[in-house]
Amino acid sequence: MKITMIALGSTGDVRPYMLLGRELRRRGHDITIASFASFQAMVEDAGLRFQPLAGDVVAIMANLMKPGAKGVSYLWQVEKSIRDIAPAVLEDLTRACADADALLCTYFGSLYYSIAEKYRIPCIQTHYYPMDPNDITPISSAPGQKWGKTWNKASYRLGYMLIGVLEKRYLTQWRRDNGMTLRKIQTKPNYRVGGHTVPVIYAMSPLVFPRPKAWDEHIHLTGFWYDETPCDWTPPQALADFMAAGEPPIYIGFGSMVSGNMNKTFTTVLRAVRAAKVRAVISMGWGGSIGVHSSKRVYIADYVPHDWLFPRVSAVVHHGGAGTTAAGLRAGKPTLVVPFGGDQPFWGNRVYALGCGPKPIARDRLTVQRLTQGLVHLTTNRKYQVAAQELAERMRLEGGVIRAADLVEQEIARWKQDVP
Repeated sequence: MKITMIALGSTGDVRPYMLLGRELRRRGHDITIASFASFQAMVEDAGLRFQPLAGDVVAIMANLMKPGAKGVSYLWQVEKSIRDIAPAVLEDLTRACADADALLCTYFGSLYYSIAEKYRIPCIQTHYYPMDPNDITPISSAPGQKWGKTWNKASYRLGYMLIGVLEKRYLTQWRRDNGMTLRKIQTKPNYRVGGHTVPVIYAMSPLVFPRPKAWDEHIHLTGFWYDETPCDWTPPQALADFMAAGEPPIYIGFGSMVSGNMNKTFTTVLRAVRAAKVRAVISMGWGGSIGVHSSKRVYIADYVPHDWLFPRVSAVVHHGGAGTTAAGLRAGKPTLVVPFGGDQPFWGNRVYALGCGPKPIARDRLTVQRLTQGLVHLTTNRKYQVAAQELAERMRLEGGVIRAADLVEQEIARWKQDVP
């Protein structure tokens, strides 16, 4: 079976599809991942087909994660990011799915549902953070993480209404050109495609986010998607020497975050590391370079695989992306989240609620003093370590990738049998 998996996003969106795609390929399916061109080598190295999509992922992520981009302003940034590339992306997506038997997609409104409807193929929605109404947390990128249950539920109605307005702007003519009736603006997810209900698979652990009772049966939580193969990576000698030169360091990195003044952010990090008197491996990620070299206290890295590094550090500090959060929790490490935007405040609050780390520090409120206090708290509070290790032991039993692959096969078969 030919399956196209669409991931419009950063590494945190693409890598889980590589893991799931590898498992589906092992079962005999032909897998193509459609994403931004910069991910082509990574996907093809995993043995999967790749279909490039228009757009510059670095520029898009810089736009989406600008300081203060929340709620309506976040959606405005989304609109600004896709305005010029929308026609080309639609053309690329249409081409990527032309010969597919089924479609898997990360979240981008109902765009992908329209493509599935055009080709009359099954469509499966995957999420890495809550996007279905609940009273536990507001919709991703909404303000007011602690405004309570009423706001949490209302945020989804408002969010989907605004998303629907954007979809109407960019999909109306495309649907007309393809002979489709227009999708109505709604205040909740519209999972109906060609008379079928789109199945939803969350790559999330119910131990971290308990499944809301109000969710319908077509919504599944599989557990996080982890790479179960041993990490075959040899560190540079300088890193190996640094790791062996003292107590296990902490990890600090912000992955694909490139918004705002990253030099200022990393300068704050370096000063806080010195003030807290901790050793640290600092990963620059997509944030570039600040012209600082490694020292006895700090190792500056461009890239180190989390699967290799996290078991070897004492704690982790990061932006709160779903994949990085999952990797840190799986390694049983106390975690401090510095969210930039999007779903990251949600993950920071979940880590804190689970007792696995201190309160998150929003990037736009990050100071040397706050981060120093956070690092001291992170590395001296024994309760964080105990809670993180206990959670990791329970999460290792979930088998998220296997469960997700089972669901993909089951839901596609059910879709094909269910004649509307």
